[in-house]
Amino acid sequence: MIGRKVKIFKWDCGKKVKDSVGIFHQWGSDFEEWEKGTVIFSTAIVEMEDGTIRNVHCEMIQFIK
Repeated sequence: MIGRKVKIFKWDCGKKVKDSVGIFHQWGSDFEEWEKGTVIFSTAIVEMEDGTIRNVHCEMIQFIK
């Protein structure tokens, strides 16, 4: 799956809308700290068209052809 194009989505007024396109590199992980502890979740490491790297929540990408 490395090197596949993905659509990246964002939340806008409660709706999931297309934000940009990038190249998927691999799966990663991130975390959020809450009062009751830490939550770890899966992410996608995505290279953007300008060469920057984003760590995107896995529910916010879609593989495309």
